[in-house]
Amino acid sequence: MKIIHNKQETRKAVPSSLEAKADVDAWLASMSDSGWRVLTDFRNWSSWIPGVHNVKQTDSEPPARGTELQIDRGYRSAKSSIDRWDPPRSLQISTSLLSGEIAYGFLIESDPKNAEIRISLELERSLIGVRSIVALFFEWRLQRLGYKTLRNLSARIRPARIL
Repeated sequence: MKIIHNKQETRKAVPSSLEAKADVDAWLASMSDSGWRVLTDFRNWSSWIPGVHNVKQTDSEPPARGTELQIDRGYRSAKSSIDRWDPPRSLQISTSLLSGEIAYGFLIESDPKNAEIRISLELERSLIGVRSIVALFFEWRLQRLGYKTLRNLSARIRPARIL
């Protein structure tokens, strides 16, 4: 088995029109909450995670660590589970694939000192069998997936109100 890893991050700066510390803090909190809402709105993952067509939670309980999701990728459906659930900061999902497993780890951090919010995505993919031979191809695909996912997520995060 071969494991490949990719980590990327993006930053959103507090608008320059906000000067008061209270306004900056409110903007950062609002952006963090918005990011968490986007991450945990599983039904809308298809609008920002490439290759995802539909996601259903397998039970009606509030999401938490251990919650299972059924992810339809168009050509195949896969069972996923929430491995890390730390609202409103961190979410990790792992999905079993025929050729291994893939894990998405999202982290949202407010940085009042630099007046920005950081959103990071760590992707880890295990490759088994023949696929481990072409690991360089899968590393490239993982990098592209991370870039597109993070870009799409970032575009959907907005403050709750204009401050």
